Amino acid sequence: MEGGASLGVSFDVIQQASLEDMMSGNQGTSALASYDETALSYIAAVYHSMKEEIRRNAPGATPIKRRGGSQVTQQTVGDLSALPGTISFSQEYVSGELTQNIFTITQKIQKKVTGTRSVTQPSEMFPVLPGSYLPLNNPALEFIKYVCQVLSLDPNISNQMNKLKRDLLRLVDVGEFSDAAQFRDPCQSYVLPEVICHHCNFCRDLDLCKDPSIGQDGSVLPQWFCSNCQAQYETESIEMALVEALQKKLMSYTLQDLVCSKCKGVKEANMPLYCNCAGDFELTFSTKSFSEQITVFQSISSHYNMSFLGETIEWLLAMSPHLISKTR
Repeated sequence: MEGGASLGVSFDVIQQASLEDMMSGNQGTSALASYDETALSYIAAVYHSMKEEIRRNAPGATPIKRRGGSQVTQQTVGDLSALPGTISFSQEYVSGELTQNIFTITQKIQKKVTGTRSVTQPSEMFPVLPGSYLPLNNPALEFIKYVCQVLSLDPNISNQMNKLKRDLLRLVDVGEFSDAAQFRDPCQSYVLPEVICHHCNFCRDLDLCKDPSIGQDGSVLPQWFCSNCQAQYETESIEMALVEALQKKLMSYTLQDLVCSKCKGVKEANMPLYCNCAGDFELTFSTKSFSEQITVFQSISSHYNMSFLGETIEWLLAMSPHLISKTR
């Protein structure tokens, strides 16, 4: 929600569709559904407040303010979220109704998780995507972190959200400055560029980790669909593109230059052990970063049953045993 432009886009979407329609997507857990409802309810409330503020300040709304109406309109177009009425409404809404709702939802999530007699482990309650890598085992804590992170994007309510997050973390017995309270993206990303649909020739970038095809039951389907014509992409073509991308990354890693850790100069001769400035040489592209990318490819091949990609990764790890420890 940085600036009025981004707010306006979200509000236009809400104006055309109800909250129920927007929440009809993947809801693997009650925490995820509550997150959608909380974030969208705030956007909708601010949107309606903004519309009312614009209507009151519109040219001709009141004869006394007619002379300054054009200036207000220009300010409104420039930054919708900076209207005084909208700012005060947002802060009051967060401090009042939204805080009460989030506290209620958090308590319900805690009660549901601790009171269940199911053999399901807390970590199994979270949806698993190809890019999932963080150990998640506390639905209430994750709900708090995600909601507060998203709503904090609005600079008008940053102080209110900081206080709310501190109180919510106290509710779940987590320290404000502990590692568990820090927000981290729970899903890694790998974007395959310029994927072309063979039916309509529509070209787009496809995030194979964060944008998988989701079934009605929340399961991950082993295929993707074109966002333009809804035709199914050829999984074999995507797999071949991934194998080619992996081979290019391997070649770049193998043929990379060595750089000095002190002066950052590129190593020119093969024999010297140290740079002229007495610094050590190190890899331009670290082994850890390369291993993390291999892990992402492994996850994609496992989720979508890409056997050829999996065999390529196994061969790579067999030829480079030092990468195995880094990928675990």
